[in-house]
Amino acid sequence: MATVYRRGDVWWVRFRMGGAHIRRSAKTSKKSEAQALLAKLMEEHAQAARGEVLPRHLLTEAIERFFEEVRLKTGTIETYRYNARTLTRILGPLHLDEIDRRVIAEFVTIRKRTEVADATIRRDLAFLGSVFTMAERWGWVVTSPVTKAVKKALKESRPRTRYLTRDEFVRLHDAASASLKPILVLAVETGLRKEELLSLTMTSIDLRRRELHLEVTKSGRPRLVPLSRAALVVIREMLEQRSRPRSPYLLCRSDGRRVGDPRKAFEGACERAKIKDFRWHDLRHTFASWWVQDGGDLYRLSRILGHATLQMTARYGHLRTDDLHEEIERVAQKRTRDRQTAATEPVGDSDEPYRYG
Repeated sequence: MATVYRRGDVWWVRFRMGGAHIRRSAKTSKKSEAQALLAKLMEEHAQAARGEVLPRHLLTEAIERFFEEVRLKTGTIETYRYNARTLTRILGPLHLDEIDRRVIAEFVTIRKRTEVADATIRRDLAFLGSVFTMAERWGWVVTSPVTKAVKKALKESRPRTRYLTRDEFVRLHDAASASLKPILVLAVETGLRKEELLSLTMTSIDLRRRELHLEVTKSGRPRLVPLSRAALVVIREMLEQRSRPRSPYLLCRSDGRRVGDPRKAFEGACERAKIKDFRWHDLRHTFASWWVQDGGDLYRLSRILGHATLQMTARYGHLRTDDLHEEIERVAQKRTRDRQTAATEPVGDSDEPYRYG
C-alpha cells in the first residue's frame, strides 16, 4: 500500500516494496509535492529491485533522513548530532558510494591530526555505521564500509574511575559556595547523574521510605535510589529553610525555577581546593568507589546506579580488597597447618621431617 499522510503541517510518504516498509517526510506542506516524491521513491526502489543502477545519495542527505526516522534516547541523539557535524564537515560533499575504507582511513588520519582521542573517533565511526545500516534498509547502498576491522586499529579508552578520598571531599565541600554544598553532598551520597540530580522533583522524594523515585533516567527505565542519613539531613535542611520558595523542584532558584548547571561554581571549588583532574561525573564515581570500599556488593550498586549491565559496575571491583586479604590469610593458615601435620608424620621409609622450601 502506498499513501501520503500529514503530521501537523508536513506531508509524509509511506509504501511497502520487496518486504521493506518505507516511510519518510516529504518536507512539504503541499500534498501534490508529497505525491510526486512518493512516485519518485517507488520508482527508485523498483529500479533497485530490477538490478538497475542505484540513484546516488549524498552523505548529508542520508544523515538528515536518519534523524527524521530513528527513535533514540535524547542523550544518544545529542551525541549523534555532534558526530554528524564532524562527519559533515569532513565528508559532507561525498556520495555514499564514494565512502570506502580508503576514505574512512583518511578521515581517521584527519581526526588524529587534531589530537582527538581514539575513543572519540570510534564514536564518529559508530554513528557513520548506523547511518549506513539505515541506508542499506532504504536501498541506497548495498553494503556498509564501516566494519569491525576499520575500528580495530583505534584503541578503546579505559573506563574513567577517578574519585575523591573522603579527605579530598571535605576540602572540596569546604571550598564550595553555600548553594553548591548541598548539591555536592547529594551527588556523593546518591550516585545520581547530574541531570537526574538537578531535575529532582518534590514528588520523587519519599522521606518516609527514605527513597528517591526516578522516572526520567538515562536508560529510560525508572529506578529507586535509597537515601543515606547524610542525604536525608541535607534534604530536610533545604525543605525547612524559611526563605525557600514554592517550587516543584528540590534544587530551585529564589523564583522557584529549577537551578541551572553549577559547572562554573564546581570548577571554582575544585580550583580553590586544589583538586585536579576531577569532573562532575566523577562525583558519581566517588559514590560507587566509597560503596565498594565500605563492603557494598556490586549487584546492589548496579541497581542503585541504574547500569544496564553488571559489567559496567564491575569497573569498581578492584577497589574491594578486604575479601582478598581474608582469603590469602585463610590460605596461609591452611598452608601452615599442612606443614605442621606433615612435620609430625613419617614420609615413606625416611625419618626426616618435611621441610618447607
